[in-house]
Amino acid sequence: MNVRSEVSIAVALIGFCMLNYFYLIPTQVVAEGSSLVYPALVNTILLCFSIAYLAEGVRSWRVETRLKNKAAVSDGAAGNGIYWRPIAMLVVIGFWVLTMEWIGFLTSTFVFLIFSSRIFGSKSWRKTLIFSLVMPLVVYLIFRGLNSVLPEGPLEELIRSLLG
Repeated sequence: MNVRSEVSIAVALIGFCMLNYFYLIPTQVVAEGSSLVYPALVNTILLCFSIAYLAEGVRSWRVETRLKNKAAVSDGAAGNGIYWRPIAMLVVIGFWVLTMEWIGFLTSTFVFLIFSSRIFGSKSWRKTLIFSLVMPLVVYLIFRGLNSVLPEGPLEELIRSLLG
């Protein structure tokens, strides 16, 4: 897959997320009386990764253009290693969604963020771990402050007992 295809896929995913936000979730989920928390949460995460995928595609496109201008790119080298990322993200998202009910939001999201950050090319384990620890806690505390319920596991029970 070439860089132009990656950018096109990312734009299509962002468009799909916007369709979900502004049409499908309000007309399908909310209109039927269901809570929009989980569809909006999953859609937000998909949107964030789609934007990151778009940024990576644009960056790759710029690098490819620079290299072509310098005549340093050989045929077929630009599409190396592209196919595994979308498949890996589908597996990781599926694992995250399936395990959230059993091990809770914090633990499953921590593992999800570690794997997804590494899939998207994070080089620093330190930054990945800090991001993966802080983000679920921030989201958990926001939802707790709004009196909304996220799937609870052993870690959430411990935090709830400590915070009272």
